[in-house]
Amino acid sequence: MIDPPLWLVILPIVASPLVYLTRRWGVGALLATLVALLTGMLAWSLPPTNPIRLMGRLFLLDLLTQHVLALLFIMAAVLFLIAWQFPQGRAFFPFTLILLGFLAAAGMSRHIGITALIAALAAVVGVPIIQGGQTGSTRAAWRFLVMLLLALPFFLLASWRVDLYREDVENIIYLGQAAVFLALGMSLWLAVAPFHGWLTAAGAGAPPMAAALILTGFPLLALITLMQVLSETTWFNWPEQAGRLLLMGGLVSAGTGGLLAAVQRGLRPLLGYAALFDLGCLLVALAIGGEGGTRAFYAGLAIRGLGLGLTSAATAAVCHLATGDGFAALRGIARRMPLATAALMIGSFTLAGLPLTASFFPRWLLFQDLAQTDPRWVWLLAGGGVGVAVGYLRALYAMLASPTGRPRADQTPKKWPATVLLAALGLLSLGLAVFPNPLLVVVERLIAAYPLPVL
Repeated sequence: MIDPPLWLVILPIVASPLVYLTRRWGVGALLATLVALLTGMLAWSLPPTNPIRLMGRLFLLDLLTQHVLALLFIMAAVLFLIAWQFPQGRAFFPFTLILLGFLAAAGMSRHIGITALIAALAAVVGVPIIQGGQTGSTRAAWRFLVMLLLALPFFLLASWRVDLYREDVENIIYLGQAAVFLALGMSLWLAVAPFHGWLTAAGAGAPPMAAALILTGFPLLALITLMQVLSETTWFNWPEQAGRLLLMGGLVSAGTGGLLAAVQRGLRPLLGYAALFDLGCLLVALAIGGEGGTRAFYAGLAIRGLGLGLTSAATAAVCHLATGDGFAALRGIARRMPLATAALMIGSFTLAGLPLTASFFPRWLLFQDLAQTDPRWVWLLAGGGVGVAVGYLRALYAMLASPTGRPRADQTPKKWPATVLLAALGLLSLGLAVFPNPLLVVVERLIAAYPLPVL
């Protein structure tokens, strides 16, 4: 009998060949949506399960991994429906299902080496998703693959040193070496500046909704793996140094993302730097801990998916009508696609943490705890959020400008299903800003079951 958590891996992978064969028609998109939605609902509803042993290795679906996988599958289902109307490449539907299956297996693994190997396979699957059938530059796909594979040896070395320590517990030097290797691997996985090249390149080079799944899935896998190491492993004895590294890495990443977002000239590069800023804020929340930092971290995991999903879907809609994603090509788009423009602003402001969006309340809690450590860091994060907002306001200015040349009649058919989903996601972000209680209920459950370690 197959253990229920294993269906989170089996269902999307088994369904992917049929989705691949029907990918040219709407049937493929609908089938991929149905599989992702059912798998997400299964991940959300599974009861606590006993550990699973496969080939001598331990796998466990804990509450945090369960919620993260549910978020990823449901996010994929929504983006699949929108991608039905705004194509993201022929590989998007089937390969994303395989990618999600691998991420589920990696998230449930309790062995660093096995987790890293499965994540490397997921990175290989992510290459055609990033390329998206585009015949131009392959730099984004190559950079993503090389950086993710470069992290693999560090995790394998860390696992090796841990195994050596278990055989010789008196030689404690193995633990320090394992911690160093783990820190190097995590720096690449979490795209900590200056190792952020794969994240921003994926944002700029991949189709927008494919980029959103990549920029959400791999960092969340890294974060839950890091949480498992910090909370569950008895060999990790480097909490104080880990806290400092996370704090500095988060601050540098958030500052870099916000600064460079303000000077971008295209929507797709802008998406990558906004994602980098938001990921930096999550790292700071994890490092700070406390009541505000803990709530900001767990709420930020869900809000990252919402913000990136909404922003990428609106970006795809805008770029589908415009001749490109550069600001110069966006002139007059706001008049032809007012709802997509509004969704783009709501999604981007959610990533920036501005008021009246879902991320403002948890970001404010983080600022309160961070101010007790050093008020200057609050100004750094706030400035990064303003930088992201400035980048998208520059895009809005271009979209509101009068188009050059003779105006032409808009004969593009309306994409009503995508329009409805964009409106629903935008209203969800605004609704969570006013009524955050449903999100906070889930956050409190995660805090009770999986409190942040003291760093």
